[in-house]
Amino acid sequence: MLRIERSVRGPLVVFAVSGRVGVKNITELQRIVDSEAGQRKALNLKDLTLVDRHAVGFLARCEAEGTPLENCPIYVRQWIVREGPPCSFSELCREEEFAMKTMHETSGTEERTVYQGDAGSSAADFHGIVGRSAALQRVLRLVETVATTDAAILIRGETGTGKELIAGLIHRLSRRRGGPLVKFNCTAIPAGLLESELFGHERGAFTSAIARRLGRFELANNGTLFLDEIGDLPLDLQPKLLRVLEEQAFERIGSTHTIRTDVRVIAATNRPLEELVEAGEFRADLFYRLNVFPIDLPPLRERTEDIPPLVRHFVAHHARNVGRRIDAISPDVIDTLVRYPWPGNVRELQHVLHRAVIMSQGGSLELPPLAVRAAWPPAPRAETYDDALRKHIVEVLREANGIVAGPRGAAVRLGLKRTTLLSKMQKLGITPDRAVSTLAPEKGRAVHRY
Repeated sequence: MLRIERSVRGPLVVFAVSGRVGVKNITELQRIVDSEAGQRKALNLKDLTLVDRHAVGFLARCEAEGTPLENCPIYVRQWIVREGPPCSFSELCREEEFAMKTMHETSGTEERTVYQGDAGSSAADFHGIVGRSAALQRVLRLVETVATTDAAILIRGETGTGKELIAGLIHRLSRRRGGPLVKFNCTAIPAGLLESELFGHERGAFTSAIARRLGRFELANNGTLFLDEIGDLPLDLQPKLLRVLEEQAFERIGSTHTIRTDVRVIAATNRPLEELVEAGEFRADLFYRLNVFPIDLPPLRERTEDIPPLVRHFVAHHARNVGRRIDAISPDVIDTLVRYPWPGNVRELQHVLHRAVIMSQGGSLELPPLAVRAAWPPAPRAETYDDALRKHIVEVLREANGIVAGPRGAAVRLGLKRTTLLSKMQKLGITPDRAVSTLAPEKGRAVHRY
């Protein structure tokens, strides 16, 4: 039995067969398979990791010619079914050789990357997700695990980390991929219209309801509903969302007729929902219902090895769109981009490279001087939610002269119960003494009342 133990991400798929023979391209792998011709030995894909389209084409061709694929991952099987096998191995090899030829040129010690068609951007591309870092692959393995179920998913990550992209990937790999993927941003709609947008309304339900309107849950029937920025959903609407998640039923505004729906919900947030639950700003039961399968997306600064392939991908994309030919990306440019902290994550990188492609002349990528400086200083740590909350509580404690309880205490000023505030203070490392330590001496010694 031939066993494909792993696939190393690179400009082309790289296989290791039987744990002994290193294979650099599909042609070489085909020679090994041909040497076993007549025996129809199976290909065991148990330990196969991410593959590119050339590898999928090879596996599809193997299966079409009678070689069984054992332990084939579900995402590979779905890709094979969708793409189908190439006409022949020779066609696949010609395509691979063309990709190899057009992707890399070497001149002296500087690597020159030439972008023609999609060849340059497909090197590290898995269903639109570019990168080869261990952190990203952990995320993709979680996606593969949960995609074929109907479990609710909560995608957490900073702004610009690709939460919507991951939600789309989950939908494409799910059994609902033939149904709609409906996207809804909870911050993009005025609060007064959110219920109508989610559940729909009947004609005459309110002043401006001149016709029946279908809500997102109805539009997403038999598909997936992606709720972005779920942490900003108004508190009064959260029980209605919870009911739909639990009962798969709702009523349009202005109607008593119950509508049944079959929807898989994926939610995303860049806010710490656990903290919002403690603060009474998000329902605990809704949080538990959404958080069945959490997926945490790492910020770009924690997976810097993904920056070079992302740069190649975005430069190729924007160069095609603006009609520019970018022949070279110097190591200095890559180094500058890798050292920059990217507070806006992948989205910021994409916009910077878009400007860079527009400004570049003569075939070499030039970075916008105002976007990324050549010698970027170490970035200060971004303020987190805990930092902001700690600062706010300390300020209120100072105003209350260190008093926690009572009608003039910090708990009342913050609108929290005394026990809740004390719990938050303990978690954040706040003591009344420290909070009032910078008070002017003439105010005297603070009296702490718990």
